[in-house]
Amino acid sequence: MSLRQLPRNGTDRPRALVSLDGDVQNSAADVTLSNVPFERADPIRGFYAWSHKRNYEGHWFSTTTGSHVRFESLLERQFLLAADHTPSIVSLSAQPLAFLWPAKTTSDAGKSLRSHVPDFFCRYASGNVGLVDVRRPDKVDDPHFELTRQLCDELGWKYTVFTGLESPQAETLEWLAGYRTDRYAPTPEAHGILLGIFDTETSLRSGVRAASRRSERTRDVVLGNVLHLLFHGELHFDPLLPLTMESTIRRRLEASP
Repeated sequence: MSLRQLPRNGTDRPRALVSLDGDVQNSAADVTLSNVPFERADPIRGFYAWSHKRNYEGHWFSTTTGSHVRFESLLERQFLLAADHTPSIVSLSAQPLAFLWPAKTTSDAGKSLRSHVPDFFCRYASGNVGLVDVRRPDKVDDPHFELTRQLCDELGWKYTVFTGLESPQAETLEWLAGYRTDRYAPTPEAHGILLGIFDTETSLRSGVRAASRRSERTRDVVLGNVLHLLFHGELHFDPLLPLTMESTIRRRLEASP
């Protein structure tokens, strides 16, 4: 259940709101929050649209969750794309909780601060959890972000403010995302062949040719398989350079941090 308006916190400690199975829970923001399945939580506040709204919103099909995740801007959509590209993120959700700041909390400028809804929750393969806010680089000076960072430090959570991907990585991942779904995933046999070929640095063109010969599959099919593995991080390319058929590709031997 999503809320139209968040309640006030009358205590001297932060509190957290989360909606699970239609029940809104208001609890202390302490280390026990790490046990809450935020990936199953409903967005704590509603997503509203109106005429002439300036930002673009929609649903991104996340290969991390196998379901659609709501976003409220193209920058949030880019974060969801980047999260699908990050092997260490194993689950996520949009706006699953709200922090209610202690009574009489103010910014350095004296502005009253009541609550904050982080944009995304992430759970990592290591078992750690984290929150992500998404904002343009010129809008990151937000007192709510600093309060959220301090609270995450107390909880032992990771906190990130995502400001966007740099070019050409942004354009490359946007294009590779077209190959992220399972329809482009290689068969177990082809998967082993590809990892073996790219165990040493090889150009994309040469690797596709070699894999096509060994697997007896067309180059178009094999190329789709390689691009799928590149997006999901099993194969590595230099994100600071444009991806071409002459790009050097290799197997990623270590997990992303």
